[in-house]
Amino acid sequence: MPLLLTDLRADHLVRPLALRRTSPRLTWRLSAEGTRILPRAHRIRVTRARDGETVHDTDWLDSAESAAELAGFSGEPGAEYRWDLSVRGDDGTVATASSTFGIGLADWDAAWVEPPQQPVLVEGPLELGPEVFAAADTATPPGDRLHPPRYLRQSFDLPSAPVSARLRITSQGVHHPSVNGRPAGDGLLAPGYESYQHEISVMTHDVTALLRPGRNVLGVILGDGWYAGRISILGRSAQYGDVLRATWRLEIDLADGSQHVIRPDEGVRSVRGPIDWSDIFIGERHDARAEIDGWDTPDGDDAFADGAPCALVPVEVPLVPFVGEPIRRVRELPAQAVLTTPSGETVVDFGQVLAGRVRMRVRGERGTVVRLEHAEVVDAEGNFLDNILGVNKDQADEYVLAGRSEGEEWEPLFTFHGFRYVKLIGYPGTPDPANFTAVVIANDLEATASFTSSHPRLDRLVENTVWSQRSNFLAVPTDCPQRERAGWTGDLQIFVPTAATLMGVAAFLERWLRNVRVDQAAHDGVVPIIVPMPPAMDDPTRPNAGLGGIHAAAGWADAITIAPWELYRHYGDPRFLRDNLDAMRAWVEYQTADAAATHPSRIDPDTASEEVLARHRLLWNGQPNFGDWLAPSTLDGSRPEAAGLDEFSAIMLAPQLTAELTGPLFQIRSLDLYAASAAALGEHDTAARAREQAAAVRAAFAAEYVGEDGRIGPDMQGIAVLALAFDAVPAEIRPRVVERLVELVHAAGDHLDTGFVSVPFLLDVLWDNGHRDLARTLLTQDTAPSWLYEVDHGATTIWESWHAVHEDGTVERMSMNHYAFGCVVDWIMRRQAGIEAIEPGYRVTRISPDLDGPLDHCRAHVDAPAGRIAVDWRRRDADADLTVEIPIGVRARLDAGPGWRVDVDDDLGPGTHTVRLLRSEESTAS
Repeated sequence: MPLLLTDLRADHLVRPLALRRTSPRLTWRLSAEGTRILPRAHRIRVTRARDGETVHDTDWLDSAESAAELAGFSGEPGAEYRWDLSVRGDDGTVATASSTFGIGLADWDAAWVEPPQQPVLVEGPLELGPEVFAAADTATPPGDRLHPPRYLRQSFDLPSAPVSARLRITSQGVHHPSVNGRPAGDGLLAPGYESYQHEISVMTHDVTALLRPGRNVLGVILGDGWYAGRISILGRSAQYGDVLRATWRLEIDLADGSQHVIRPDEGVRSVRGPIDWSDIFIGERHDARAEIDGWDTPDGDDAFADGAPCALVPVEVPLVPFVGEPIRRVRELPAQAVLTTPSGETVVDFGQVLAGRVRMRVRGERGTVVRLEHAEVVDAEGNFLDNILGVNKDQADEYVLAGRSEGEEWEPLFTFHGFRYVKLIGYPGTPDPANFTAVVIANDLEATASFTSSHPRLDRLVENTVWSQRSNFLAVPTDCPQRERAGWTGDLQIFVPTAATLMGVAAFLERWLRNVRVDQAAHDGVVPIIVPMPPAMDDPTRPNAGLGGIHAAAGWADAITIAPWELYRHYGDPRFLRDNLDAMRAWVEYQTADAAATHPSRIDPDTASEEVLARHRLLWNGQPNFGDWLAPSTLDGSRPEAAGLDEFSAIMLAPQLTAELTGPLFQIRSLDLYAASAAALGEHDTAARAREQAAAVRAAFAAEYVGEDGRIGPDMQGIAVLALAFDAVPAEIRPRVVERLVELVHAAGDHLDTGFVSVPFLLDVLWDNGHRDLARTLLTQDTAPSWLYEVDHGATTIWESWHAVHEDGTVERMSMNHYAFGCVVDWIMRRQAGIEAIEPGYRVTRISPDLDGPLDHCRAHVDAPAGRIAVDWRRRDADADLTVEIPIGVRARLDAGPGWRVDVDDDLGPGTHTVRLLRSEESTAS
């Protein structure tokens, strides 16, 4: 079989319509099943779609790479292109394939449409206090506070059917567009959640097939969304604005060569539709009696006969192309059961915690109101438990029946919830599970890994992590899909290696990182703890703004160095580094300057020695931060310092004990990654200076905090783990620090006591320092705190806290869907399944399954940029069989592990390899 070209992409996307870059990076995959053909050269020819003119030709380039950046090519804003790829193999054969990409608009010449509306009511607290977690039922009913979405309609005529039509549209608020009564695309909640005060993304849809000769109608429904609705931990509304607007350009090419652009004009009309109110957090109420049949079709003029004219307002915020996969309906789950709880309530169980909403079928009398309340858990007795408390966190939808004899079907439009269980109130008749479907919504990211093994509970742990990622990679990478739905930077940096393994997150996180950079630029080099940073939490005039006055948090702000580096490692795309290097520089320069200007409160500059002061001028340890957040021993009262503390004080104990050390430790981490990033981009002088600064901080940290007996600071697992992982311990003391860490783990009953920022490194630190069995023990520990405790207690996602459900079934009122602690899946894929990237983009991959661990067999794969890397292995008493699949463009190094041997070349090229591994002196391979 000759070379075959597949998976052609531009900027990690298949046939994108509107890229932000004018010169995209083009990638492809090659296969040559049953042969040993390898690529030797490629050629790319770019033609303009409008007229077929060739605008760029690389000619033949000697290269075995399956990626290219088109030097000298710059696409025209708004234009679309075809690219033809030819690859020549080492046997002289040539394979060809083609694909397309478009460039988004650089300038915007249309106005905002502002329909008549009551401004969104500004409500919710400004600071974090007890009222933030008040029960939802203490608030005024939503109908008294919320306003209805607006329905917009613009009609226009066409002399003939188009050969091409693109709708470019965005909003302040969320929008749902349609053309002649049919949805424009299958996206939801567009344009998503962004740093709206800095820029807003424009969605582009191919609507060629929706237009027709004669009369046409563009319809747009506008809702509050993240822009004006209630958001983040405060549940405060109108943080970016209190008036909804939309703008669009409908660009139409006709067969005669003429081009037409439909922009908002004075003919746009607005009416109120059947949605009484809709809010991302609170929920949605739909009155089917007020539905307007055909309102967005050419026959719907009568519905808008009394439609109100709209104002046209200049667009002042930059509008940029939306890049990436939109939010979509990505999966549907049928109801598993309809329960009658011990308290007599009717509850639908979907069997899985998720983010989305319910599609319901119902038949009943006109005016009947059905209410759906959402929660993730039932309590120990099996009763519905609203586990998410807080201002405006209702998570409740209402539907008013039209009374149709054939029945009715409804799904909310502008809201979503985090739930597994739905309490039905007012549902007519006996509810049938077949009438309820959970519609899972998320950014439509491709699954890129799998894991199945002989250990069902580990399989479930991986599956739970996938579900938590799916639930929280929604608009931005959020912490949870119910209580906050906020882009916490700490959560993302912890999880990004796992995220990039499990799903195709390149474009999604590239877009989020741009928001990180624009928010950082507004904060003088500091990356906020949340991106986008809600304005209500970002007022420097209030001493308690942010979260308890914390703004520049170690392990949170460092997302700007950690996330780009991990994405570069996974995808091999240097633009992740190139785009973010200046932001990395701004962050480490802030750390350096702030270290020189501040010091811990325990240091008295009038009495401390110059040697001590000199150390602290290097160490970024004077700012409040979250420390090793949620370390278990600070919450369960087992530490002496925790005795007698109330719940809030216990939560803040980890920061009090560890913040002074996590600051300089992540300072070292960021300096190291900034240096590595600069070196990878060829900025070697920059890299050398960063390495020199990192060495100075390391020396100061060791002198200040590392004891000769191996104890560091407060003598906690997490601090020892971070110090070892970030190489902040002198070589001569390192064995004692490792020994002390092992003692701490044993003292905790072979349980982890690592907090939020250290847990990703715990198992690797033990593994790499000669304690593989202890790492395996922690992975498979099944009493709390542990990963498998959650699995054994019914988790279908990753919990916010290790003790979210107690042994007796008592349920804490907290999130059951936080992906952060699912970071262990990265370790499972690397150390248990045995697939580990050694060079960026998996160009060199280590294959090293754990043949002495808890698994008897394992089948797993990771989709690397070049193609699928897969393992399938089975262990017996004295030997093991291993099958490895390696794509063209990847070299694999086989590492059988301690005590195992394989008498073949451990350098595996492309193809499928079957290897027998033995504990004895003999081994064979084919």
